[in-house]
Amino acid sequence: MTKRGVSTAARLQLVTGRLMRMFRRHGAAGLSASQISALATIEEWGSLRMSSLATHESLVAPAATRLVGALEERGLIQRCADPADGRAALVSLTPEGSATLEALRHARVVGIETRLATLSAAERQVLERALPILERLAQP
Repeated sequence: MTKRGVSTAARLQLVTGRLMRMFRRHGAAGLSASQISALATIEEWGSLRMSSLATHESLVAPAATRLVGALEERGLIQRCADPADGRAALVSLTPEGSATLEALRHARVVGIETRLATLSAAERQVLERALPILERLAQP
């Protein structure tokens, strides 16, 4: 047990959750966390069938359909026929979707940099030394 009888694991879980919520607020452009995640998945994997997107995002088919519809309505993704199977559709990012993801990432980095600027030089050095440990913890 550490600070006020709370374990290190519990404190780490709490602080990382708070940080993630804070980071998500920066530059979200009115998109939900699910929508941003779907855009990033499509960017990472390229054109995907809706069923593959649903699998990657751990969604049931109706939820994936609603998600894709909302992103398509905003002009962030497009559907086209799957050349391998005319009955299926592929979803891919539009240039607007790519630009939105890039702007979102930039806004989040700026937000984090703003928070880091409030730390002393010594605190930033401690954080920099802790990054390799955090990166290792984040590996699957």
